[in-house]
Amino acid sequence: MKQAILTALFITFTAVFGTYAHAEDEARIQHYAGLEITTETQAFEVLEDEADKIEDILESEKLTDSQLEKIHELSYSLENAIDYLIAKNFGAADERAKVDEAVQAVHSHSENHEEAQVRQWADKLEEAVDALKDSIEKGESTAAKKTSGENTYEIRIKDHTFTPSKIKAPAGEKIKLVVYNDDPTPEEFESDDFRREKIIPGNTNATIFVGPLEPGKYHFFGEFNMDKANGYLIVE
Repeated sequence: MKQAILTALFITFTAVFGTYAHAEDEARIQHYAGLEITTETQAFEVLEDEADKIEDILESEKLTDSQLEKIHELSYSLENAIDYLIAKNFGAADERAKVDEAVQAVHSHSENHEEAQVRQWADKLEEAVDALKDSIEKGESTAAKKTSGENTYEIRIKDHTFTPSKIKAPAGEKIKLVVYNDDPTPEEFESDDFRREKIIPGNTNATIFVGPLEPGKYHFFGEFNMDKANGYLIVE
């Protein structure tokens, strides 16, 4: 009788824990979809509107967790918008890059509830969106170019692993990571160490702006495949 009770309790615990673990795993990979972008005009309007919504939230003297979560939710539409403009070469490349960097930073810092950094990067985002607007009004539409001395490094995702898995970069300088996802499924490039996060759909690529950083070893990973997708940025 005692054995039967213990067996029943074990089965119940396993079922409950398994359901909980599955729910936790689903929650980990569940993300806001953001607004779907279909035109350049809509993309820029979304940049302006969502950035304005964030500025409205930041009028509060002290942000609540729910306000920071709302900013994080808005950042997904911002990402969709700037990704679309980058893909279409809409506006000046340098100004698109500044918007992209600010959006990535707002996204990561809001998720980690780092209010001071959110405020700092939200200001930069507003300035970058204004500069991009000026470039669009001037009819500037250029593809990104690698400039002399630019610290650009390529990373490829294949079979849910990073190649290379270790990258050496100079301290005190801005770093540009171009991440190619060669898998058919999406991956989220993320780093808690240098506070960046970006979803990369299958068979596409994304640019991640980092730094300047102090010397050290910075971990990055693929959130959807954390058991396999791991790498390090070694800054020296």
